[in-house]
Amino acid sequence: MSQQSSPSANAPIESLDGQPHISSALRVPDDLIRFAVTEDDINRMDNGDREFDIIGQPRALRALHMALQMRGRGYNLFVTGVPGTGRRSAVFQVAEQYRSDTSRLRDYAYVFNFRRHDRPRLLTFAPGAGTPFRTRVKALVDTVQRSLEALSENRGFTEQRDRIIIEAEGRENRALRDFEGRLGKEGFQIVQVEDSQDQRTDIAPVLDGEATSFDAMQKRVNGGEIEESHWRALREKYYQYMDEMNQIFIRLRGERSRVEQSLKELRVGAVAPHLDAAMAEIRAAFEGAEIHAWLAELRADMVENIEWFMPADNDAPQDEPGEPQLARYDVNVIVDHGDTARAPLIFESHPDYQKLFGSQEFSLEPTGEARSSFMMLRAGALLSASGGFLVLRAEDVIPHEELWNALKRAINEAKAEIRPVPGPFPVQAGALKPEPAPIDVKVILTGPEPLYDILFNQDEEFGKLFKVPAEFDSMMNRTDETTREYVGFARMITRDEGLRALEPSGIAAIVEYGIRLSEFRDKLSTRFSLVADVMREADHWARSEGRTTIDRSVIDRTLAERRYLYNLPEEKIDEQIVSGELLIGVTGSAVGRINGLAVIDRGFYAFARPMLITARTAPGSDGIINIERESGLSGELHDKGIYILEGFLQSKYAKDFPLSITASVCFEQSYVEVDGDSASSAEVYVLLSSIAEVPLRQDIAVTGSVNQMGEIQPVGGISEKIEGFFAVCKYLGLTGTQGVIIPRQNLPNLILDREVQQAVFDRRFHIYAISTIDEGLEILTGMDAGARSARGRFEGGSVNAVVERRLREMAHQVKSFGGN
Repeated sequence: MSQQSSPSANAPIESLDGQPHISSALRVPDDLIRFAVTEDDINRMDNGDREFDIIGQPRALRALHMALQMRGRGYNLFVTGVPGTGRRSAVFQVAEQYRSDTSRLRDYAYVFNFRRHDRPRLLTFAPGAGTPFRTRVKALVDTVQRSLEALSENRGFTEQRDRIIIEAEGRENRALRDFEGRLGKEGFQIVQVEDSQDQRTDIAPVLDGEATSFDAMQKRVNGGEIEESHWRALREKYYQYMDEMNQIFIRLRGERSRVEQSLKELRVGAVAPHLDAAMAEIRAAFEGAEIHAWLAELRADMVENIEWFMPADNDAPQDEPGEPQLARYDVNVIVDHGDTARAPLIFESHPDYQKLFGSQEFSLEPTGEARSSFMMLRAGALLSASGGFLVLRAEDVIPHEELWNALKRAINEAKAEIRPVPGPFPVQAGALKPEPAPIDVKVILTGPEPLYDILFNQDEEFGKLFKVPAEFDSMMNRTDETTREYVGFARMITRDEGLRALEPSGIAAIVEYGIRLSEFRDKLSTRFSLVADVMREADHWARSEGRTTIDRSVIDRTLAERRYLYNLPEEKIDEQIVSGELLIGVTGSAVGRINGLAVIDRGFYAFARPMLITARTAPGSDGIINIERESGLSGELHDKGIYILEGFLQSKYAKDFPLSITASVCFEQSYVEVDGDSASSAEVYVLLSSIAEVPLRQDIAVTGSVNQMGEIQPVGGISEKIEGFFAVCKYLGLTGTQGVIIPRQNLPNLILDREVQQAVFDRRFHIYAISTIDEGLEILTGMDAGARSARGRFEGGSVNAVVERRLREMAHQVKSFGGN
């Protein structure tokens, strides 16, 4: 689709073959276009199944090794980089080298707190000693139980016990007989009275040989059968004897308590030698002040509650519903390194509060109340990884404020506390507050590239806790050695995953793909997961074709299949261009119109297509109006580019007169946000064309950023942009004059597919590299750009002279009309 040329007195200068005259110095030489990795290159560098270390990350590896060796506080790691650069694999591979050091491992166990039942105590042990300690304590309990059971066969003990009981019962019986005898003489006897479904002991008067009540006697007094004085005398004696009886019962209860204490002392005295002997063995086997202090409290509590250890058929109190009484003498080993040969390396893929810090489990009582105990405490990843390494994804932790703050607090204090999950609701009844556990763990966070900088500057605690960033680069220098490592990587994936063998041409195509990913001819991408995916897909297509090996044609088909899967939007845009729905012309010339180049990046696939950029200018004082911005479709970087244009016009042309222009710049038929400054040079050209009414070639597309001095700056997506414009020209018809203008600094980024390369070699398509706006003007207009003379004037007939003259005229027009 061609655009009609606008009439102008400043017509392009044509060469003898009818094409606009273009300086050959600006056309990119073929040797800078040519790009390929040959089979000879691969054969020269292929060492077969060569073993190699992590590829292309010397900086990150140095950071990993330093941080993992440092023992100082805060030397935790934050690993950054784009996905696919092997961050996680490298972390695990490097950490594996330091897992042989098990000197920091500890077993963790919670035990009953005899002083504060809701605050379980923590004991730590040498690796593997926690479970033996629990076994010893359980054996201690069994020892006490067996010793008590054996006492029933001990004649000396039973005789002492029976003597104490018989003597006590004799004293109790004599006291009661004496009291009952005196009661009988006074006309009373002891009776049991039912009271509110309970029995109580009372004293009743005896009348006519039978016990009666004072209420019954009152009736007989009222009937004249009993003298009232006799009734009153009995009543008074009743209260006296009731007081005496209560005193007797109090003495008897005290006597029974003394008997129970005597029996307890008797049992303790019989069991103590066995208890102390077993306790001494435990203290000798397990060192530590905290352990010995708890053992002392354990012994005291066992002695205090010796009756709990009595056989089930004994009269001693038995366990009540709920937690068995002897369960308090258990040991909850929450971290056991008995079978641990290397320091732990844990990757917690779905961290929440319980998975990181541990949990308190609850059981439901018959009453409906929740109950927890020290035996229901469970360790989290921080405790399990203590003495080793814990790997977390930053995006899994940082968005959860409570979790992130708790993690920072644990790292800072080197302690982890198992507590109920924090939240808006009150802590569950029956929750415990266990003693915090000391931890010695190296925390490794992985995250996207900018996150470390953001956290370091916004979170004052972050820099103190994560002192070492390990930054994974997405590319590496392309040398013989790194290419050799690339080949080795391809061989390794083939071997480890059982893929079809790679031919040298197939490896060459894979290396080319790695170079293309990096966007630099002298670089290789380190996003190895993407490279490996191409190999896996190539194996699929080779199998579908019945091939036994993978050569370049299979890799080419793999990439073509990928494009087909991803390029539906690309096809739709091409259909609109071919049908004329999108107004893109690739022939002729026009004033105030130019083909810019835009990259559409879907994340997993990027392509480029031309976009029509137009400009309209007139005298005025509004400056350059960014239509995209006015309609809310301009990003911040694009806004900046527009402001630079105005500075360029002012410094380039309006040196001795005011810049008096109202101009509008628009990306035609664009309905999504435009961002970036890669079209700023195209916007300069289209503005100058509109100002000077000089037509621009429509068969040349433009990309490149510009500064206020008119210098062209490099941009991204160069290969995609060139290939995108070539594809459109191919659809609409190649004329042999079409091409693309790119910044000269982007020459190292030229990694074009073979079809475009061949078209350039055959002069059916052209690529021009420029350093200034003036060079681009000469290509687009066919006119000299014009330089200022010693007198400060541009050369007559040049584009710059025309632009300056027209801007001066606009300034006079605005002044003549009062600045409006």
